[in-house]
Amino acid sequence: MPRLYLYVNHLVVLLVLTLGVSMAQKTTYLDIQPDRLRHAREAEKEAKAKNDPLLLAEAWYLYGKTYVFSGDYRTAQSYFLKSLRIHEPLGDSFELSRLYVRLSENEDRLGRSKQALHYANLSLAVAQRIQSDKALLRAYGALAQIYQAMWEAHLPRKQLDYNRVFFYYKKRESLCYKLSDTLGIGEVSIELGTLFTKVKDPRAIPYLEKALYLFTLKNKDGIRVNTMMHLAEAYLTFNKLERAFQILNKAEKIYTTKKLNEYELRLSLNTQFVNYFEALGQWKKAYEHLRKLNESEKIKLLADRNGAITRLNVEYETEKKEALLNAQKKEISLNTQNLRLQQRFIVVTFALLMIAAGMSIVFFRLYRKNKRTSRRNEELVKEQNHRVKNNLQVVSSLLSLQSKRLTDESAKKAVEESRLRVQSMAILHQRLYDGDKLAEANLDEFIRELVGGVLRAYGYPSVQTQFSIDESSLSADKAVPLGLILNELTTNACKYAFPNNENPKFSISCYRKNNKIHVTVADNGPGWPGTGSDRSDGLSVSWSDTQLDWVESGAVPATLHVSFGMQLIQAQVEQLSGTYQVRSGLENESVGVVFTLEFKG
Repeated sequence: MPRLYLYVNHLVVLLVLTLGVSMAQKTTYLDIQPDRLRHAREAEKEAKAKNDPLLLAEAWYLYGKTYVFSGDYRTAQSYFLKSLRIHEPLGDSFELSRLYVRLSENEDRLGRSKQALHYANLSLAVAQRIQSDKALLRAYGALAQIYQAMWEAHLPRKQLDYNRVFFYYKKRESLCYKLSDTLGIGEVSIELGTLFTKVKDPRAIPYLEKALYLFTLKNKDGIRVNTMMHLAEAYLTFNKLERAFQILNKAEKIYTTKKLNEYELRLSLNTQFVNYFEALGQWKKAYEHLRKLNESEKIKLLADRNGAITRLNVEYETEKKEALLNAQKKEISLNTQNLRLQQRFIVVTFALLMIAAGMSIVFFRLYRKNKRTSRRNEELVKEQNHRVKNNLQVVSSLLSLQSKRLTDESAKKAVEESRLRVQSMAILHQRLYDGDKLAEANLDEFIRELVGGVLRAYGYPSVQTQFSIDESSLSADKAVPLGLILNELTTNACKYAFPNNENPKFSISCYRKNNKIHVTVADNGPGWPGTGSDRSDGLSVSWSDTQLDWVESGAVPATLHVSFGMQLIQAQVEQLSGTYQVRSGLENESVGVVFTLEFKG
C-alpha cells in the first residue's frame, strides 16, 4: 500500500475524531451467496434421497465452491476432501482431476505451497491419463499459479522458476486456442500479460490489450475493468503515461455506469490512479483522488448535519415570533456568544488538525522504521538457524565418513550414535528455519522426522510406529534436550527391543496439560531382566551403550552401572527441570520399556 494512502487514512481518522463524529469502519467480508448455498443443499438432499454417492460428492464439491467465494478456505477444503474420499476409490475421471485443482488452489491460498504443488501434479497426472483437454487446462493453470507465487516469493528470483511459469501458461494458452475457448484465451492473456509486466517484457501490453478486446466482446464488465487496471499498470511500467490515464478514466466510467460497486475493484482502481499521479509527481491530485474513497460517507454526514441545522432554524424562528422583546434580546445575545464560541472552536480545531497531522507523520515514520528493524531481525534469526543447520549437517557427514573408515565395531557404533545425536539437533534447526514462528519448532513434525531418521539409520524403517502428538510448538532451548532424549530412547529400542522380535512396535505420545509437556515412549521388546516395577530414579539402568551389568548379591540385583546414554538423558532432563520414570514390563506383558517424562512447556 502506498505511503500516501496510509497517510491520508490516518489524517481522515484523526479529523473525524477531532470533530466528535463517530464513524464506524467495518472490515468488508463477502457473505455466502444464497443462490449457490441453496443449489448445494438441493443437490445434497437429492443425493441422500436417491442414495447416490456420486451426486453426494458433487453436492459437497458445490459446498466447497460456495465457501471459496465467501473466503472461508478452511471450510471449503473440508468439503473438497469429503468429495475426494468418494471419487478417489472410483479411479481416474474429470471430476477427480477438477477436485485436485480445487484442493491445490486452496492450499496455495492458505500458504502451503508444497501441498498445493502435490495436488496440482496429481491433477495433471489424472488429466493426462484420461486425455481430457479441459482437465489439462485446469491443471496447467494451477501449476502456473503455484510456480509464479514461488518465483515472486524468492529473492533474487530464479530464471528456472520463471521458465516453469511461462511453460505452463503457454501450454494453457495452446489448449484454449485448440478448444476455441474465448474467455479462457482472455484469462490466460491476462496471466501472461501480468507476468510479462513484472519482468518488463514488451509483450505485456499486446497480451493485455487482446484480453481487454475479448472481455469487451463478451460483455464481461467486472473482469473487463480488472483487465484495464492490469493494462494501466503495464502502460505505467513502460512509461506510456497518457495511455495509462486514458484507460483508467475509461475503467472508472464503466465501474460507475455499470454500478459494479465492488470494493476490491474500487480500491485497485484508485491505487492505479495514485501510481499514475506519483509517476507524474502530482502529489496533490493523488491525495485528492484517494479522498474519493471517503467521499460518500462525508457527504452523508454533511447532509445529516445540514438537515439538523435547518430544523433548528425553523424551530428558532417559530419560537422567536412567539417570544417577547426581552426574550429576543436574550436570544440575540446568546447567538453572539455562540458565534464567539464557534470561532474559538474553529481555531482550536484547526490547531488540533495541524498537531494531529504532524503527529501522524512522526508515528508513520517510526512505524516504518520499526517494521524494517523487525523484518531485518527476523531475517537474521532465520539465517542463523539455517547456518547452524548446515554446520550440524556437515558435522554429521564427517562423523558418517569417519564411521565408515573404522574397523573396531565398538568405536564405529559410538561414532554412529554421536552422528545421530548431531542429526537430531540439525533436524530441530531445520524445523526452526522452515517454520512460521521464530525460535519455535512444531512438535509433531520435529518428533516424526527425528524418530524416522533413527529408524532408517538402524534399518527399521517399517517398524510399526504409533504417534499421538498434539498440535503444539516448543521453544528451541527445550526442543534440543527433548530431541536428544528421544534420539537415545529410539536408539535403545533399535538395539535391544527390535532384534529377534517378529512384530516390533514403537509408540510415542506427547501432549500439553496444565502448562506442562507429557511425553511417553514405549516399545514391545523383552524389557530388562528382573525388573517389572516403576523406577523413578533412573540411576539403576544401564542404557544404550552396554547390556545390563548386574552385580549379584544372592538373588537380588545390588548395583547397576549407568551408561553414557542414560547419563545424557539424565543431564537433559535436568536441563528441562523435569521429572521422569522408567518401567520395564514383565516377560508375559506386551510392553517392554516405558519411559515417561514431564516438564514445563
